[in-house]
Amino acid sequence: MKIISSLILLLFISTLTFSQTILIRGIVNDQQGNPVPVAFIRDAKHNYATYSDSTGRFSLKADLTSSLVVSAHYYKESEVKIDNKTQLTIVMVRGTAETHRSSNDASASNARDSFILNKQLLVSQGSPYNTAVKAGFNQEETRGSRYLFKSWIPGFGISKGDSIIQDMDNVYNYDKINGNLLFTRDRNIMSQISKQQVKSFSLFDGSLHPHVYESAPEISDKTFVEVIAGSPKYKIYKTVDTKLQRADFHTDGVIESGHRYDEYIDAERYYFVRLPNGRPETFSLRKNAIKKLFAGDADKFISAQGSRNIDENYLKDLMDSLGQ
Repeated sequence: MKIISSLILLLFISTLTFSQTILIRGIVNDQQGNPVPVAFIRDAKHNYATYSDSTGRFSLKADLTSSLVVSAHYYKESEVKIDNKTQLTIVMVRGTAETHRSSNDASASNARDSFILNKQLLVSQGSPYNTAVKAGFNQEETRGSRYLFKSWIPGFGISKGDSIIQDMDNVYNYDKINGNLLFTRDRNIMSQISKQQVKSFSLFDGSLHPHVYESAPEISDKTFVEVIAGSPKYKIYKTVDTKLQRADFHTDGVIESGHRYDEYIDAERYYFVRLPNGRPETFSLRKNAIKKLFAGDADKFISAQGSRNIDENYLKDLMDSLGQ
């Protein structure tokens, strides 16, 4: 009986070991040792993925027993076994990849078209949702934007079936007003991603820092909400409500009022959630508010930061400290 129990325990421990995930750090280079930026790196067994930054460096949670699959424009796709290493150097070979589309589920490739709505919009028209306004005065350039990023950026999505959906030929942007995820290939025509088919998505800004969005209906009526940071016990979200304020300039010949420009105005709000089933709580970026939310867990971190300004990077560092 003891022998059988020991075997069962050993099998259980082995199973845990084989499914262990850990943070992998690495760099993607070409054969001459030059960094390869915007390379897409994914765990071959799971839906963990990221892009390399401008120096070719990356960090990614992955299964220690799995492999990393790497793809980039003008390079052949590469697969590297992790072999329990936490530091990896990946060398890409120049050439044409067999495919620019990545998925860890073969069935997802067949269903990819269902992610794309038939609605297509001309990028060259500017904001496709705006209508012309007869201002009656010299109207200035619109300020702000309804889109999250100034230009198209790389990204990938996670399907409802937990498969990675990514295409190296696509670039993305996010419409802050209606919550649509948009993509284009030629920067002339853009399409919308079907919200009903996507569980979450990640967009990588001009510095190739990820912006992760996931469904959080208890926080917003929009399909997706940005995840600012998370730890095993807590998660912080941000919502952005964007409204267009039209130019309202007026003069009677003597007194002038209003603005000569249309302006997109953002209203940001942060939410704190205690995992696994806590209700969302709004909070301000103030030290006292954060101390109260974390009920002592954050006191050591807050004390060590001194007079540091509390912003989103502060929140990310705080959550990283709690996750260690």
